[in-house]
Amino acid sequence: METFLQKLSFMVFILEIVEICYCNPVQWTKWNDDPNYFTQTIRMPDAVSPEADALICHVVKLAPREAYILKYEPHATKQVAHHMMVYGCLEVGSEEPYWECGEMDEKSDHSVCKVGSRNIVWAWAMDASSRELPEGVGYRVGGTTDIKYLVLQLHYKDKFEPGQTDRSGVTLHMTYTPQPKQAGYYVLGNTGYIPPMTEEFYMESACTFASKDPIYPIGYRTHSHNLGVVTSGYRIRNGVWTEIGRMSPQLPETFYNVTTPGISIEINDVLAARCTMSSQRKTVTMIGTTNRDEMCNFYILFYTWKKENLKNDYCFRDAQQFHWSNYLNNIPITASSIQGLPFFERDDPFAEPSQSSSSERDVDTFM
Repeated sequence: METFLQKLSFMVFILEIVEICYCNPVQWTKWNDDPNYFTQTIRMPDAVSPEADALICHVVKLAPREAYILKYEPHATKQVAHHMMVYGCLEVGSEEPYWECGEMDEKSDHSVCKVGSRNIVWAWAMDASSRELPEGVGYRVGGTTDIKYLVLQLHYKDKFEPGQTDRSGVTLHMTYTPQPKQAGYYVLGNTGYIPPMTEEFYMESACTFASKDPIYPIGYRTHSHNLGVVTSGYRIRNGVWTEIGRMSPQLPETFYNVTTPGISIEINDVLAARCTMSSQRKTVTMIGTTNRDEMCNFYILFYTWKKENLKNDYCFRDAQQFHWSNYLNNIPITASSIQGLPFFERDDPFAEPSQSSSSERDVDTFM
């Protein structure tokens, strides 16, 4: 019996290892065999948040040689930061060790990137875990790209206490070895507002994919603040909706594996996203930058065989003017469903006191 139990224990141990490797595969052996492999860690230099919802930036200059990011490893906590972004710039907005860096819209306001648009390199929130790109895929920086600098941006929750500083950041696992496929981002989202005391409000977007170069989604990320219940994204081809991903933004905002592995997005396909919001507030909630405001974003992380420099693609619609039902047919009944998602809770500090929190089981509407 003892021998059997020992064998059973060993089998359980092996299964746990297999499960861990399946969920978060690592390729340390491959990287250690790559003489061009290196890491670049970017951390806030003991930054101070002067007020709640402060946006603080810190910059590092990249080597001129072309490099590829293979993995993102965050060093941050939701207790300190609402979210963290890494942007790529041709020129930066300041040479200070750290500085207040403006709004978080999709275009540069010159406080992050002095020249041109700011390129999304990474996005993190809600204690998201690390993310490794598939073998042969890298996010290209330096060289002939428009990314000569990396800017770390932190959206802090609160004003810091006297003497409090922060060293949040990210470690980038990189290589100078050219990768056959390069990674990029396509972001769908909304402007507008969420009406007060609304149990189920849709913020929807959709755009036709216009590039002749196909892209292949490998991950997706949802982002909103306190009112977001579930966000979903789709590719529509010849009237057929294929799910790219569906998740609650109240869960760790990492880049999850796509629902449909191997999916492609080709010219004339339609990309569509919906954020399902629920407000127990007496006032309108605007799309904006503070925690009291809202956001509706669906990030698609993809790879492409295209060799030319990539730029972020965006599809943003006005939530009061644009509705799927006016343009699209065969809308999936599961677009706002929480079935199959991990358990989550919402806690809205700005809601009516008796309705400030809810759990997955409380929102039966979203089924």
